[in-house]
Amino acid sequence: MKKHLCLTALILFIVLFGGCVNLDGTAPEANVTALEASDQADAHPVTDSPSSETAASVGAVGVRMTRDDSKGETAVFEGLDSNGNVVWQRTETTEYRTELTLIEEIGAWDDCYYYNREGTVCCLRLSDGFPLWENDGFGGASISSLIDQRNGNVYLCGWYGPDFFTCSRDGKTLSRTESASGGAFYWPSDLAWRDTDHLVIYWQGGAGLDLALPYFVDLTDFSISYDFGFESLDANRQYWANIFISDFIEQGKFRFPTDSGSDYELASFAHMFCKINRHDALRFDGNYDSFTLDTVNKVCRRFFGREIHPANGVLYENQAGLQWTYENEMFRFPSGDGESYNIFAVVNSYLRLQDDVIPGYNVYELDLDEYWEKGMDSALYRMTPAQAQAAESSGRIKRIGYGWAEAIPIEQNGHDGYFLQRMQTTP
Repeated sequence: MKKHLCLTALILFIVLFGGCVNLDGTAPEANVTALEASDQADAHPVTDSPSSETAASVGAVGVRMTRDDSKGETAVFEGLDSNGNVVWQRTETTEYRTELTLIEEIGAWDDCYYYNREGTVCCLRLSDGFPLWENDGFGGASISSLIDQRNGNVYLCGWYGPDFFTCSRDGKTLSRTESASGGAFYWPSDLAWRDTDHLVIYWQGGAGLDLALPYFVDLTDFSISYDFGFESLDANRQYWANIFISDFIEQGKFRFPTDSGSDYELASFAHMFCKINRHDALRFDGNYDSFTLDTVNKVCRRFFGREIHPANGVLYENQAGLQWTYENEMFRFPSGDGESYNIFAVVNSYLRLQDDVIPGYNVYELDLDEYWEKGMDSALYRMTPAQAQAAESSGRIKRIGYGWAEAIPIEQNGHDGYFLQRMQTTP
């Protein structure tokens, strides 16, 4: 099982070219439809709603959704009172099942409860489950959604639908962006707040070699752009950027953040981080590295925002019988376990936003024969995108993936650094 060599510092950078930038370097225009109030006529009352079992009692304060995907999709929505009692129920079904999720919860605001059914945004009255309206102007599935707590607006993106959609609390369409990426084959996969007036849309897929750029939605007029300038990387920043990303890639952190990593996984990450960046934190006896729980948790707090609390005993044992152990607040890991770390990252774009940065990167694999003969030359971590492309053309390295990350700039010991917020690597 291959892992990847890494070295890290405190610097994260990423975002991605391909598919989102025209050949002249300009952003493609998004096809945005912002509707005037007089044109907002997409919502319609529900007259003959399917499978509605609204109860006579009222007073629900929350909703529980359960689903059964064995035959098509069946979702049951149950309104719960403050004691957890079911006071109303509604069932939605589809006749088929696809790779996407067709019935999904959006959430509640005031006395409205929203959900998506096969691209139609539905609204029930939260207190008694009465269907208030439906809006079939969305058309997406496997959604990412947000509710604006200031006014009840619903913001949506999803696969097989427009790249961005907005409707008001009374179901009227406020905006519909058919293709923010200029027709490139990217799917909006995540929607998040940037600040009080802006959202950011992240992407998956892509017909090119890189991911699409994150797009930013201005909620004052629902316009969409990524009008933030790229920065060039000097040799020193390139080196530390490559090392930082490589460290996470080596530990198998192709997705970040994680709230489900085992004690062994996070301790192993801290072990490798210290071997590269804080060797003085480890004690070596010829076969094993020893280091403290405090050392591990300093790394975990910094990169994962959490601590671990392992019990004494064996954390992991491989097929050769080598054991990774924890006892009395001390970890003891084999200093070398025969696994290869011949995978590294090269940052190819660096986008500075208002409060953070987004670097884009390619993931490369060093020829295994060279790795076993020479190990990982530190020059690999100093590669520029052009140098990596030349090395790939010669057959020395092979490109095996790409990704993007998001980080908040911080200062570490008087030097610029970055706190990792999220990363996503596509193999």
